[in-house]
Amino acid sequence: MPNHYFIGIKTPSSIRGQVDQYREKFRLADYYKVIPHPEDLHITLLFLGAVESKHLSSIQQQLSDIANKIQSFQLAVDGFSFFGSPKGPRVVYLSVSHPPELDTLQREVNTKITSLLEMPQDNRFTPHITIAKKLKSHNSQQIAKESFDPIPFPVKEFTLFTIHPQQSPKYEAVEVFRLMPGTETNINV
Repeated sequence: MPNHYFIGIKTPSSIRGQVDQYREKFRLADYYKVIPHPEDLHITLLFLGAVESKHLSSIQQQLSDIANKIQSFQLAVDGFSFFGSPKGPRVVYLSVSHPPELDTLQREVNTKITSLLEMPQDNRFTPHITIAKKLKSHNSQQIAKESFDPIPFPVKEFTLFTIHPQQSPKYEAVEVFRLMPGTETNINV
């Protein structure tokens, strides 16, 4: 059976304080089956699912080509949010700023890789860092969206990850793709 893969941006350890704060505040471990390991925190650019190993070198070449034409940029974690009902959201996450550079990177990855693998394109993109998912039961607590002072971080690379569902951390970097040097340190968030 082929391994499952996704392409994402690994998040820095500087956001872990916010992750822990919201996990504790809303007691997310009491209500959710999946609490991602701190090493697994990321922003998904494209989920690939099962991929035959014969396609990996082509994927890696396409991702390398993308990285060689996009400059590094700045992102910021700026809020606490969720997908689903506030009475029992299916995914709880930290929200991420949405600069045009992130859209460009995600669109390039989505277009090139879905075409290469003959996958349907999904043009919905909400950048986020999942901190809890999969409700344990229908007994959940009310969650409210919140904003906080942005925590900026530079994006200098993105990664092709493989998934090991029975391990923790679950995600293993197959290859890291460095973006071209940019002006990420000069951008105000």
